[in-house]
Amino acid sequence: MTIDQAVARCDSVKPNQYSREDKVRWLSEADGQIRREILDPWEGQEDFDGYDEDTPGTTPLLAPETYCGLYEAYLSARIDFCNGEFTRYQNSAQLYNALFGDLAGWYRRTHLPLQENSITL
Repeated sequence: MTIDQAVARCDSVKPNQYSREDKVRWLSEADGQIRREILDPWEGQEDFDGYDEDTPGTTPLLAPETYCGLYEAYLSARIDFCNGEFTRYQNSAQLYNALFGDLAGWYRRTHLPLQENSITL
């Protein structure tokens, strides 16, 4: 899923007044969390500098397609929070956390952990 696809998907199911720039920043936060908590402890990862208004909309997000629902849930949670709709926020955040946990579990089952050199001289 790309940045533009995630924004369009969110806007189609949850009409809102927030700008594309707001949503791109929120997607950057979500992928930052994925990078720090899931990907960084594992081998072969590239640096993540985040997204901003200059990031092309065709930029792919970090989660594989199977787990892209987490972006919709994250954007929904941010919108609900900013609108002061805290019951909806709790539901959206709970869904995001469940999907994030699913992604983390899948990644840890299917990738090799970073190996530290344990040889000391």
